[in-house]
Amino acid sequence: PGYDIVTTIDLDLQDAAENALYKQITKHKAHHGCAVVMEVSTGDIKAIANLEIGSDGRYHETYNFAVGESTEPGSTFKLMSMVAAMEDGVVDLDDTINTGDGTVKYYDKVIRDHEEKGLGKITAREVFEHSSNVGTAKIINENYKENPRRYVDRLYSMQLNKPLELQIKGEGKPLIRYPGEKYWSGISLPMMSHGYEVALTPLQILTFYNAVANDGKMVKPRFVTEVRDGNRTVRTFGTEVISNAICSRSTVARAQSLLEGVVENGTAKNLKNSNYRIAGKTGTAQIANAKHGYRSGSRISYQASFVGYFPAD
Repeated sequence: PGYDIVTTIDLDLQDAAENALYKQITKHKAHHGCAVVMEVSTGDIKAIANLEIGSDGRYHETYNFAVGESTEPGSTFKLMSMVAAMEDGVVDLDDTINTGDGTVKYYDKVIRDHEEKGLGKITAREVFEHSSNVGTAKIINENYKENPRRYVDRLYSMQLNKPLELQIKGEGKPLIRYPGEKYWSGISLPMMSHGYEVALTPLQILTFYNAVANDGKMVKPRFVTEVRDGNRTVRTFGTEVISNAICSRSTVARAQSLLEGVVENGTAKNLKNSNYRIAGKTGTAQIANAKHGYRSGSRISYQASFVGYFPAD
């Protein structure tokens, strides 16, 4: 007989996460989905659920998407961009950004907002709360186009280009290109700013948001606390700190207020409740298909996500 392992999973939370995930993906007829619950201070994974539709039309646990699937995150990456811009001192939350009619063109690429007529002139805070692609692209492009390395270096300093080296095998690789690399172009900065031309796994995104909730301290997700042989403990695993501070305390505090604003006034208002405050960010990304790019006729596939923490304080 092999050793026993003691996991971080909480069976009640696991049950709740699986049920919530199943309910949502059946409602939206999604191909697959995942839900992960992480404890802020320890990094303990209290629940992790993955479901994919089978040829029988039912959902099954087939693959650990949370650990292994690296995709373009879309709007959840706007937090990384805003933290970089705030830390570099190139944007204040009260700055006015002109998002115009909700479109902006860089070379041959038009970036659009999801509001039909656009949001016009709004503050940087509102850009984030209403998830404006145009506003985010303008903030990053206008402040970093002369020196794109500064933006990417800031992302790298927050450990976003490094795998987490998890206790589970098969982690998807993060992708954040560096200026001058193959495929870097004039549209890379504005595209990266709102979560395209980059790739992260759900767990890598969660780890960053967890660091914001944890006042800047980034901890590694933990699945196993100890290995036992009968009653004898063979090995224990403590909480591993990846970075003591991903950015300054003042930037973290502003990032936390941005995430609370999304639920109070923005794209996640449906989560607002009278029991406790929630902080987080919605994400929608168009999914690139290997054969047709982002569009197949009139059909566009989307990846929808939400990442956040509660209670917000």
